[in-house]
Amino acid sequence: MSPERRGPLPSSRRAGKDAASPPEVTLPFWSIPADEVLARLGTTAEGLTAERAGAVLSDAKARGTLAASEPPAWRLLVRQFTTPIELILVLATVLSGVLGDWTDAGIILVILALSGVLGFVQERHASAAMKALLASVEVTAQVLRDGTPAAVPMDAVVPGDVALLSAGDLVPGDCRVLTSRDLAVDESALTGETFPVEKAPEAVPASAAVSDRTDAVFQGTHVSSGTATVVVVHTGAATEIAAVSSRLVSPTTPTGFERGMTAFGLLLARVMLVLVGVILLVNLVRDRSVLDSVLFALALAVGVTPQLLPAIVSISLAHGARALARKRVIVRRLDVIEDFGAMRVLCSDKTGTMTEGRIELGSALACDGVESSAVADLAALNAGLQRGWKNPIDQAIVRARPPEEDVVALDELPYDFQRKRLSVLTRRAGGAEPLMVTKGALSDVLDVCTHARTPTGVVDLSEVAEQVQRTFATLSAGGFRVLGLATRSLPADRLELTDESQMTFVGLLTFADPVKPDAPAVVRRLRDAGVSVRMVTGDNRLVAAHVAAAVGLDISRVWTGSDIDALDDAALAATVPTADVFSEMNPLQKERVVHALRSHGDVVGYLGDGINDAPSLHAADVGISVDTAVPVAKQSAAIVLLDKELEVLLRGVHEGRRTFANTMKYIFMTTSANFGNVLSMAIAAVVLPFLPLLAGQILFVNLLSDLPAAAIATDRVDAHQIERPQGWDTRLIARYMVVFGALSTVFDLTTFAVLRWGFDADATDFRSAWFVGSVLTEVGVLFVLRTRRPAFRSRPSTPLVLISIVVAAVAVATPYSGVAGPLGLAAVPGPVLALVVLITLGYLVATDRLKKVFWRVASR
Repeated sequence: MSPERRGPLPSSRRAGKDAASPPEVTLPFWSIPADEVLARLGTTAEGLTAERAGAVLSDAKARGTLAASEPPAWRLLVRQFTTPIELILVLATVLSGVLGDWTDAGIILVILALSGVLGFVQERHASAAMKALLASVEVTAQVLRDGTPAAVPMDAVVPGDVALLSAGDLVPGDCRVLTSRDLAVDESALTGETFPVEKAPEAVPASAAVSDRTDAVFQGTHVSSGTATVVVVHTGAATEIAAVSSRLVSPTTPTGFERGMTAFGLLLARVMLVLVGVILLVNLVRDRSVLDSVLFALALAVGVTPQLLPAIVSISLAHGARALARKRVIVRRLDVIEDFGAMRVLCSDKTGTMTEGRIELGSALACDGVESSAVADLAALNAGLQRGWKNPIDQAIVRARPPEEDVVALDELPYDFQRKRLSVLTRRAGGAEPLMVTKGALSDVLDVCTHARTPTGVVDLSEVAEQVQRTFATLSAGGFRVLGLATRSLPADRLELTDESQMTFVGLLTFADPVKPDAPAVVRRLRDAGVSVRMVTGDNRLVAAHVAAAVGLDISRVWTGSDIDALDDAALAATVPTADVFSEMNPLQKERVVHALRSHGDVVGYLGDGINDAPSLHAADVGISVDTAVPVAKQSAAIVLLDKELEVLLRGVHEGRRTFANTMKYIFMTTSANFGNVLSMAIAAVVLPFLPLLAGQILFVNLLSDLPAAAIATDRVDAHQIERPQGWDTRLIARYMVVFGALSTVFDLTTFAVLRWGFDADATDFRSAWFVGSVLTEVGVLFVLRTRRPAFRSRPSTPLVLISIVVAAVAVATPYSGVAGPLGLAAVPGPVLALVVLITLGYLVATDRLKKVFWRVASR
């Protein structure tokens, strides 16, 4: 390896400020010299000017070559009207108008439009709120603008930008390497290759496969080690990762919440098809108008479907995201909030979560266990002169002992998770022979040593190995992290992996990171909340066991990475629940543990902030990182903590449960009420000589009854609903729908009988009274079903109360207003209105009583 590898570069003149957008590089950019790539892009090694970059970005947006970060407004609006049932209803309504009944057709279309626009406005509002929150944890790229390094958002990087890459950075586009130093890139997201790929500026043949383009780095990958300067060639839709994604049938794994929504949708579809089919058949058998019967059946289909469910879910999730932000938890993907609350297993590293995260160099010890300034000086050279990712260990060494100024670095072998070592080749001023200093996990350093330096001289390693291991065990059991240090003199100024051999062991480095005082209590509270905490760390088993015991985890069995490797996936899944602590883990082993835990059906979260955590963050149901994490970890996470505290995470879990509880309130309420109304109309269609409600009236009832649900996200949640993880239970929803829908039908049929045979109501009077009754029951039952407690003992939110009052007033006033005629309604006589209100109150009391019995039985 060379200290720095360069491709041929052009002169340092700046790219012109007034140039048009750069020509696209259509040739295989990996096969042509770097200076030609720069020339074709209209840039130089000093990058673009800020003005030029802005012009290129505007041009890319205008031509649609950027990857869309969110759907355009028109697509979101159209989506509100594109469910199959609504499309059929629109077509049938238009057909009704063509046949002459434009008044009813117009009413139906207006109501559908109002419902769609309401959903659109709410979803847009939720999207805007999320965009503002995400800006606070935005991942940026380091690029040269006006010749100076600048941090810019990833989606503002354009072709022609010159980017600076180092360990942990995300690659901002498909790029040509200009210069590199020991650059290795993880391309597993693009090629599936497990191990990092070395990169260098030298061009490769045009026919090279993606995995063989060693002079190119690609969007969607990240830097494992080393540094580089690259020029961005393609971004957005023109990248290799975009081409791969477009060919995938299912690019992402659905979350638990998405799976629950799908199952719920299938349940509604089955109910809808049966009920609507029966109603349509009955009306046709009774020789009613075919078109009216079809419109009635389709309107019922819309009625049984929670039309505003997507909007309500978006509102609830956005409200939850804002509440989480106030608790210093930023949600990067809305759909993961529900899974956050449903999380049953949390895998976490220990540094900064269970410990203080302020790593300090405790001591530098010679082989005999005595403090040694010479060992400290060597450690300072290794930590201070290495050019890769400055991790907390290196920072702690440099804080305690800066490297000597008369020593320079010639080359290095960056740390990786296979070798678990970092080697730096150094030379002291005056021409002394270069010295390689290697630091790493003790066992991995000892593996490449043959001798050891003692106060009496250099001896065979076997003479001190036992004492070194005893010292290591004692220090590790006390909670210190212990690394080994070794040296070797070399006559060259370049390093190869084979140089890590025949080394001389010189001593041990100890690092202290005390356990947080509140960590045991928070771990206990998480356990009480139904979240099992597992420690997953790269530290050795003795240190891991010490910290785990201090925070209250079970250390009767501490797994190591080698234990994981000894098991196949099935055996690992069967045995992984038996341990709380996983130590000496590399990235692949961490990922396997996450998959094994998920295989039991539990929602699994993973908290990590390092390069080695990215695969596990992707694999978990809930990937959690922190604002100070390396870019690849932050980008991989669905949730970002602004403070690396388990307490913050616990507050987030509770907020996730509140959000889920409020979403389920809407689903329980609307499905049971809608099912009851549709079942009532199915029966009414058989016994009445007319349709109980017209299509437009059904849709208006559905629209009004959904409006209070828009405030459900603000509602208070009973304490029991956040005590334990909650998840989707489609069978419970089905039972709930049938039980409470049947009760609703009993009271509906009572209303029908009294209206028809007690007041001898004709079609218009009947529909008018039941229109009012339908809205009042659906609004009222929301206050009963929103809590498992007696309704009067659980106070709803003020917005929910106010909107419900307005909706109830509109429902009562509509038959007396100017829109009554077009809707086919008429003024409801006072005695009839009083009866409707009385029956509604009886229904609410009965529902409150039945609710107590239902939840007592369901909880068994």
